[in-house]
Amino acid sequence: MTPDDVLTVLNFMDQAPSHVPATLRQGGVLVRYAQAGTPAASLIRRDAELLLALAPHGLGPELLELDLGGRRARHAFSLQRLPHPGAVQGQEGDGDAVWQQLGDHLRRLHSLPILATGDVPPSPDALRLLDHLYEEGVITDHDLGWLRNWIMVMQREAGPPQPATLHGALRPENMLLTPDRRTFLGLVDWSRARPGEAAWDHVDLPLGACAVIGAEDPQQTAALLLAFVTRLLLDLRDASQGGRALAAATSRLFALFQFNRRYA
Repeated sequence: MTPDDVLTVLNFMDQAPSHVPATLRQGGVLVRYAQAGTPAASLIRRDAELLLALAPHGLGPELLELDLGGRRARHAFSLQRLPHPGAVQGQEGDGDAVWQQLGDHLRRLHSLPILATGDVPPSPDALRLLDHLYEEGVITDHDLGWLRNWIMVMQREAGPPQPATLHGALRPENMLLTPDRRTFLGLVDWSRARPGEAAWDHVDLPLGACAVIGAEDPQQTAALLLAFVTRLLLDLRDASQGGRALAAATSRLFALFQFNRRYA
């Protein structure tokens, strides 16, 4: 199916989202679409801007067309060519070779001059979060001591933070793999890209994947673990709201337990 065929299909769709873009894919062609003039259309534009900036470095899908005003279709859209017509989404259970390739890809991205606009915000202070949780009665005296020592060790081993362009939504479903799931091809959905500290681009990946990515670099391993645990402390801080915050904290605690059993 050609890009024009995909747009023909898109023109038959009466509805389009206004908050988060929807996707339509046929083979190696991906369309992201939304109602024109909505927050979702702004995310499509952001994604397209990053694809253009990444194009000279071979780090994203090829942007074929961007139409935010509904000139060629009923909705705002971007048209992208994927690196393989049979590309599949990543999964948490993908093999170590895939995570190693993703790590190489991210090191290339994070070594570039910052492409996303905006200042690099400091990461949350893990020790300050820990003290807050202690004051709220979430952390006991015993746990406060060893967690504080562990965080301070990780901070020393991680070294200074690395400012970088972050993908911003780095989850397995935004990874592209070959149909046999052996080769990493790239990342999609750059609409959340932003400046930040490189380690924080990994916090939504499985913890075991982070261990593989940092296996050859103890400093990177420390930075990734520190970011993961800081995110856990943020989840614990927000867990009083219940629902997703509590579920996120529980999931991260379980991941740390599994990580300790595998790598300790």
